[in-house]
Amino acid sequence: MAFDLTHVLVGASLLLAAFVKGATGLGFPLIATPMVALLLDIRIAVTVLILPNLFMDTTQVFRGGFPYGVVKRFKSMIGVTIIGVFLGTMVLVMLPLWALNLALGIMVLVFVVSNLLKFDFTITPAGEKILSPTFGFISGFLNGMTNAAGPTLAIYFYSLKLEKRLFVKSVATMFMVTKATQLIAVSTWNLFNWNTITLSFQVILLTLLGFFAGMKTQDRVNQKNFNRGLLALLTLVGVILIVRAIAQARS
Repeated sequence: MAFDLTHVLVGASLLLAAFVKGATGLGFPLIATPMVALLLDIRIAVTVLILPNLFMDTTQVFRGGFPYGVVKRFKSMIGVTIIGVFLGTMVLVMLPLWALNLALGIMVLVFVVSNLLKFDFTITPAGEKILSPTFGFISGFLNGMTNAAGPTLAIYFYSLKLEKRLFVKSVATMFMVTKATQLIAVSTWNLFNWNTITLSFQVILLTLLGFFAGMKTQDRVNQKNFNRGLLALLTLVGVILIVRAIAQARS
């Protein structure tokens, strides 16, 4: 590939996306996918980013040991998440993505504004038993359709008032499940081949610095600033989703 401004911007965006992922546990697909799509077909871009996501998610899941507590607490989410990914992938070509992105973006911004206005969304243990499989299915479905499960999981885990390390570990665990399932799903498209695998490993090597720098930042930041940063990221995510929806509706 020729060295030009587009390649530089894509490389810088991948580093930024990896840094955000390392610091907060989410954001990589949402930032990276549209940028990589500047160089590749969107389906190829989604496929290429699956392995880098799995690498980063696995690193965060097993950081500090196997997540026994996370798996035990959120086991009701895992099975329905897998079902959601396959169903989302199946309806990928049936529904307009702009409508789903618009609804998701508005939902994220409403959540952020509600938190800024000090509305309390704390979920009780009884409510968690009901909502965990519900949010698991929704996040899996959205991942299958839009490659954007992060906002839904972030809203749910944030409402559970999880400590930052547990938040990141929980999000990464669910992402690992969705991305492994998505890997199987996209294999039916015959998109996972030697070329996309090679590109995937190149992306992993490119993003290592940003990812580990993000994890170091997470270690240093306190819980209050972590929550503020997460809400700021969700605001950006909501805006990106709405802008993407408008662009898709016009195309």
